[in-house]
Amino acid sequence: MKQLLASFFLLVTGFVSAVETQHFDILLFGDKIGSMTVNHEIKPDGTETFNFESGSRAKILWIVRDNYSHYEMVFKNGKLLSGSYTEKEQGKLSRWGKILWDGTKYNVENYSGKKSFTENPVYTISSIYFGDMRNAKRIYYDAEAEFVSVEHPDENTIEFKTSDGHRNVYHFVNGKIQSMEFHVSIATVRIVRVD
Repeated sequence: MKQLLASFFLLVTGFVSAVETQHFDILLFGDKIGSMTVNHEIKPDGTETFNFESGSRAKILWIVRDNYSHYEMVFKNGKLLSGSYTEKEQGKLSRWGKILWDGTKYNVENYSGKKSFTENPVYTISSIYFGDMRNAKRIYYDAEAEFVSVEHPDENTIEFKTSDGHRNVYHFVNGKIQSMEFHVSIATVRIVRVD
């Protein structure tokens, strides 16, 4: 009977996805202005889904900034299959994009047009929260549908600059992101892991 129960348990858990979630606070001038959640789900067939969602609201002088972002990337066997990106400012869609592997190339359609390429985006903005970045040389920046070069100021830090002018710095402890800095035109936004 114990063997039958053990076999049943293994059979049932073999069909259950494994999900890892990380939570972050978004800070501006030391005050919390929002939160961010990233999820990594591994399904029994080996499909990996990365979800990233953030929302923030801040008032700088007389300007109120309300921002929402959502990314979703689907990988299988290390290959990006599809992805989407949405960003809203003040409740209105400001940037968006989709990427799809058609078997020979990636087709990208976003707010600025269409393009295609063949390089597999091994590292993306949504997947780096759960991957080892020590050997990364390039990262796919979903918001602008472009690859950017990654620098390694030290073994626990990566940094890259995007075409939209933002300098992004990620700090790791034991391979896990602990904090980030986004240097934008008005100020530096810090994001700190809370679990």
